[in-house]
Amino acid sequence: MKTLIKVLAIIASLPLFALGAAAMFSPTSMYEMLNLKPQGVFGINTVRSDIGGMLIGSAVMIWLGLWKQNNFWFRSTILVMATLLVGRTISTIVDGFTTAAIPAIAVETYTIVVLYIAIKVSESDNK
Repeated sequence: MKTLIKVLAIIASLPLFALGAAAMFSPTSMYEMLNLKPQGVFGINTVRSDIGGMLIGSAVMIWLGLWKQNNFWFRSTILVMATLLVGRTISTIVDGFTTAAIPAIAVETYTIVVLYIAIKVSESDNK
C-alpha cells in the first residue's frame, strides 16, 4: 500500500510540474489553455511567477515529502491545492460554472485526496 501511495503522489506531481514549467518557461503556450490575455511585461511576469511558480513549487513540495518522508510537505501542498479549490468554488458561485475548469478541479482534488491518504498511511506506520 505504501508503495502505491508513493506512486500516486508522484503521478499527482507530474501535471503540476509540467503545467508549471510550461507557464514559467513558455508562458505564451498557456494563454489559450488558461484563457489568458496578459498585457505587457507584468502580465507575462505574473503567468511565469504566480502560476508557474505556484505549480512547480507544489510539485517540489510533493517530491520533498517523499524524499524526506516528512508529512509537513504534503500538508503544505494540500493547503495550496485546497486554496485553489476554494477560489474555483467562489468563482463558480459568483461567475458561473464552466466545464473548462473540470480538469483543474480534478487535478487539485486528486492531489488533496492522495496526499491526505499518504499522511494517514504514514501516521499509521509510525504508531
